[in-house]
Amino acid sequence: MVRGREEELAALRAALAAEGGRLIVLKGPVGIGKTALLDETERTLRAAGTRVLPVRMGSGPGGRDDAFGLGPLVRAVRDRFEQFQAAGLAASLNTVARLSDAVGRETGGWAPSLVPALDSLFAGLAQQGRTVVLADDAHAVAEPAPMIAAARRSGCLVLAACDESAEHALGPGELLAAADQVVTLGPVSDDVAESLLRRTPGPRLDEAVPGILRTALGPLFGNPGTLLATLADLRERGRLTPFGGRLCLHAPSEPVELPGDHHLLRRVASLGDLAAHLLTAVSVLDGISVDDLPLLTEMTGSDLTAYGRVLDRMIEAQVLIADPVGRVGCRCPALAASAVGWAANRCDVSLHTLLAEQILARQPDAVDPAVLAGHIAGSGSNVVLDASQVSWLLGLAADDEPERPERAASSYAAALPRLPPSDPQHPPTLTRLVNLVVRTGRHELLRDVLAQYTEQGCARGSLEEVRLAAIMAALHSGEPPADEAVRSLLDAGPTGAEPIGFAQWWFGLPRTPGPVTPYRSRLVPADRMEVLSAALSGDFAACERAWHRSGGAATSRRGLDRLHHAAAMVDTATVMRLVLGDHYRIPTTGVPGVHRRVVRGYNRADWSQAMSAVRELELSYSTDTLAHQAARLLAADMCAARGESRQAAWWLGRVVPSPQPVAMRAWVRIGLFSRAGDHRRAVRLALRAGRRLRRSGPHVGLFLLLIRAVQIAVSIDDRHGAAELLEETELLCRETGTDTQEALLLARGLVHRDVELAESATELTREREDLPSLLDSCLAIARFAEDPRPWLREAHELATRCGASVLLEHIRAVARERGVPAPRVRGRGAQAVTEQRIVELVGEGLTNGQIALRLQLSEKTVENHLTRLFARTGCRSRVELAAVSLGGRLTRD
Repeated sequence: MVRGREEELAALRAALAAEGGRLIVLKGPVGIGKTALLDETERTLRAAGTRVLPVRMGSGPGGRDDAFGLGPLVRAVRDRFEQFQAAGLAASLNTVARLSDAVGRETGGWAPSLVPALDSLFAGLAQQGRTVVLADDAHAVAEPAPMIAAARRSGCLVLAACDESAEHALGPGELLAAADQVVTLGPVSDDVAESLLRRTPGPRLDEAVPGILRTALGPLFGNPGTLLATLADLRERGRLTPFGGRLCLHAPSEPVELPGDHHLLRRVASLGDLAAHLLTAVSVLDGISVDDLPLLTEMTGSDLTAYGRVLDRMIEAQVLIADPVGRVGCRCPALAASAVGWAANRCDVSLHTLLAEQILARQPDAVDPAVLAGHIAGSGSNVVLDASQVSWLLGLAADDEPERPERAASSYAAALPRLPPSDPQHPPTLTRLVNLVVRTGRHELLRDVLAQYTEQGCARGSLEEVRLAAIMAALHSGEPPADEAVRSLLDAGPTGAEPIGFAQWWFGLPRTPGPVTPYRSRLVPADRMEVLSAALSGDFAACERAWHRSGGAATSRRGLDRLHHAAAMVDTATVMRLVLGDHYRIPTTGVPGVHRRVVRGYNRADWSQAMSAVRELELSYSTDTLAHQAARLLAADMCAARGESRQAAWWLGRVVPSPQPVAMRAWVRIGLFSRAGDHRRAVRLALRAGRRLRRSGPHVGLFLLLIRAVQIAVSIDDRHGAAELLEETELLCRETGTDTQEALLLARGLVHRDVELAESATELTREREDLPSLLDSCLAIARFAEDPRPWLREAHELATRCGASVLLEHIRAVARERGVPAPRVRGRGAQAVTEQRIVELVGEGLTNGQIALRLQLSEKTVENHLTRLFARTGCRSRVELAAVSLGGRLTRD
């Protein structure tokens, strides 16, 4: 709890070294760690032989009625009476105890004999030598000064801790004025905050949790008390769930709230109902300005002056913050989420409705049109608008469309429910809305579109836009439509010419009976839609033809190769971005957004983050999609490369048997056989699967399967198998009418042992940032290159970065075969990766011998790593060490 407080501890040690009576005040917000620092100071002083009297002000019976903190003082001296063998101490203590009772009965009145009694008590405490008084929570009593001043007069050194709010209270404020030194505690650094999170007992935290909490808590992330209390609250609510060997946040896209007893929420409660209403309004409206106060006061029927006074007090208490232009917002998103959670169901809709109705009933021209439009959009369909008002809303949206597309989307979404499908303005409004949703990523706006279609149908010529809305909503939400009318729209693929419909492809659902209407969208050019559909279905020939027709040739051959690789990994977000360009915003949430993080983490050798995203996909989106299957396959591949065979089998067992993604499934299976040492079986499986898929399809991902198999065949010097696989690769290129330059160069270079060709292919792989494929290529090239050392060194660095212990052993085996020294870990950065893996395996309960076997190290090497880790971190046990996140953030030697 005192990590990251080196400066403050040094200041306290220097102050405590001074002789004579002194007062040092330790100031900071609630939860910042003042008590932890006092406890550490007490341990240090006791170890040095100094007598310490810790007094917890405001504790025990009496509370704030004990205005001078006499009760806690009496209890503290009694608890440590034997340490102070001073004559007359008992009599002085009894006098103070009687005064404590008397002052309590007088409800805080002043007792004339209080000062001499305190002087006598502290003089007795100090007569045997140096004494330090630690007064925690000095702000918790109304008048702490008499006791603390008496201790200082007697020659005691006093260290008093108080909240930053003490400067606004008369009694505690005297301490700050009289202090010889004030030490202020600010927030801890992000690294220290994360280390506190990972030291909590229980399963190891998923890598994504600290980032989610950092976003939710904002400036409070550096407050240890708030941080750990929020984590404990998430556990208690069941939001933290053990899954896949980690403690993961269930539904991480949902808001994180502050604990119910957090001091900011208590402060709001102490200010009354008006403060609670104001906080809710600020949270729902995502901030308010001074101009909004009259409307809010009308809603509550309160006085504007009283409302302003409460607003000032909430800003003073740092519940709300004001920016330079006068807009007021919540201190952090978690506080806003707590405020919204207080309110009744659909509070956001009712608040927007009331504000919109009040503005429309008064002077709408005096209010910013965008503000009014925002309230109308937030009200759903509750606010009744006449035809002129709907036209005004559409005009505002059209004006916003070029520069403010997100605001325009909200306005169109607000106008659309107020336009019946028969209205001439309905089809163009729907077209513009769906186009803006694709452009901005605000897929939640499509729910009302689909609900209106279910209830009222759509106008002639609008079916394509509704179908696109259904596809985009289902793709990003990961949920199939509940309504059969909407579900039937998904039975056609993106262009209406695919062998299977979207629902079959994405969810594995059967078609619904009935005819399927071909798809022809006005939003996206037909050739672009054809590229999209052909890429995702693996029809390479159609994809390339459409790519060139759409102008994709201008982006070079590499753009098409990237498209094929993204489709092979079911990375739909990247596929759509490559095809649609700026017309499509890559989402950060939703199934495509999370799966894209899986793929990027895998390709960039950031496997810890990739595994975190796999777990997020499993816990946040319950319905199985094609992205779920692909993510599980990647998880199995990563676990196998790390030597975690049981975990790999567990992930592979979660893959649902389906026609998609069949090539990727075979790609992973041959990888698992190879990691387990059964290389020849992997090559045989690849040949069978490759031939079958080449003849019958689907072809998506087949190039990756064949290239991995070529790499394996070359690595075991299976020249016949490698030649057959090269033949399959060339046949696939001819039969599909495509030319994946990287795959052909690599296959020919490896099979013909042409280092120059293979090196050209690896440059393309580096450019594409597919580091696992680069690793396998380097390992294969090292088998026949004249000088294998550069290839082995690069493979070793990549395998270390991935934590791929199985591949590290393969690299050492190739080094022995080629008669060159095995590459070694270079620098602390690479060593930290090994240490991180050791800590992770310690957290899984493995012994040193089991860790050595898993990481292909000697048991002595594991013991040496652990010895250095214990010394560097200060951990005293394997359990404590397992709670520490290394991740390159350990103190350097």
